Amino acid sequence: MKATIKLLEKQHDALVQVIHWLDSHSDKEGRHSDKPIREVVDHILNHERDLEKDSNMELTKISLV
Repeated sequence: MKATIKLLEKQHDALVQVIHWLDSHSDKEGRHSDKPIREVVDHILNHERDLEKDSNMELTKISLV
């Protein structure tokens, strides 16, 4: 279970790095922050609170068994 939790943390950190990169790099049409991929990453990081809470509860429940 520790490996699964560590993997999820690393995936979260990678998505945060993607957001930072998209926000800090420009292309000829403007910032990458207006691109659909940025919205997808932002949504999973910041707008799935209930899913994240439920996932954490499942992981906690499994680790207690």
